[in-house]
Amino acid sequence: MQLSNIKNKNMKRADKLFAHRMARRFLGLVVAMTVLLSCERDFQAPPLTEPAYTGPEANMTIAKLKSLYATITDPTLIDVDYTIKATVVGNDVSGNIFKQLYIQDETGGINMGVDQNSIFTEFREGQEIYVQLKGLYMVMYGEQLQIGYGQTNANRIPWEIFNFYVQKNKWPKAENAVPRTVKLSELDETMVNTLVKLENVYFVDGGKLPFSASDATTNRLLKDGDGNSIIVRNSNYASFAADMLPEGGGTLVAVLSKFRADWQLLIRSIDDCRNFGQPIPGGTTPVDPDIKTYYTETFGTADVAARPLIADYTGFDNKSVKYSDASGSVSVRTTNTFNTPHLWFPSGKDGYLTIEGIDTSEGTGETLTLNYELTANLFDAGSEMNLNAMAVTVDGKAMDVPSQVVSNANGDNNKVYSISLKGIPAKKDLKIEFHGKAADNTMGLRLDNISITTAKDEVIVIKPK
Repeated sequence: MQLSNIKNKNMKRADKLFAHRMARRFLGLVVAMTVLLSCERDFQAPPLTEPAYTGPEANMTIAKLKSLYATITDPTLIDVDYTIKATVVGNDVSGNIFKQLYIQDETGGINMGVDQNSIFTEFREGQEIYVQLKGLYMVMYGEQLQIGYGQTNANRIPWEIFNFYVQKNKWPKAENAVPRTVKLSELDETMVNTLVKLENVYFVDGGKLPFSASDATTNRLLKDGDGNSIIVRNSNYASFAADMLPEGGGTLVAVLSKFRADWQLLIRSIDDCRNFGQPIPGGTTPVDPDIKTYYTETFGTADVAARPLIADYTGFDNKSVKYSDASGSVSVRTTNTFNTPHLWFPSGKDGYLTIEGIDTSEGTGETLTLNYELTANLFDAGSEMNLNAMAVTVDGKAMDVPSQVVSNANGDNNKVYSISLKGIPAKKDLKIEFHGKAADNTMGLRLDNISITTAKDEVIVIKPK
């Protein structure tokens, strides 16, 4: 009986203690809610403050920085108190640039690998920045230098570390990101990773193809009126990926990039395509809708830094035909002037391109022409040769390639000539052979952009492009 009374008294005390604690918690909750509501009523956004850099002054330029680390192969720690002052000229605003920031000063440009998405929300176009480099790394990627961070994913700088070393100064102004107006033929290494402006250019597939395929980053070809070309590299994650390439001529602003031997342009947003819809530059008229194309080969956009032979190359446009070279001397190349792959027939050697399995059977009853572009290497003063050094055979029949002498004295070095040969048969399994003859090819020839099309009534057989 006594034990039962003690237990009852303890239970009553526990109940009172529980009730007391609950009351205190309820009172605390009421107070907290009151404070919270009071804060919401009185809250005001803090005033925006213009960024102001107060660190050490710049003592290094981008060009000098790149020269100091030009020979590195592995990520290399920057252990000197270098500071550069630069302007943001490229970011990930459209998704076409991924985890990189392109910056430039008056001497050149460089990109920074950053392990962060939506960098553009903090580092906008035209933002002036100071980069305190000691503690960061110089990285060589695709034979180009960039600023990064060693032993991280893709050597990218972690976001927290990036914000420690990179500081903004003043409000961003888009007009600070001034592109350099330049021609395709004038591009050089000093312009890599800078903003450039190319006028009077056009997309080869304008109005026909989107900027990118839906499942992979895609290279599109941009040309000028002199036949010079360059890759425009577009991510399938870009906001404009599904947009059609603009038709006609226009102006393109982009970041000039390079990966090994491939020169590339990176569009920051669709606004970089300006004033397109003008006449195609160089006197070229838009493709005649009455002309049908049955075969075309541009030799793709694959990386050819290793200069593969035809037998080793996998970047041909057409996978259903066979390409071969009996001589083993013809290689696939790019140069500073010819930025996309083409075939190089070396001087003084027999070289061949044999194409088997072309289907032109749908052209029965039509006049078909074989079209191709040929360029002679006439670098040396006094050099000259005849373009008919490139013989053409179609199904075993030698074509009549007219005489066309080109020379350095006449300004024909690296000038592109378009050649059209009538009389191509319409059949299921067509064979074409290009033969660079050793005795006549004294300077070296570049072959590009082969096609078989229906012909106009008048065909200019050979002319400068």
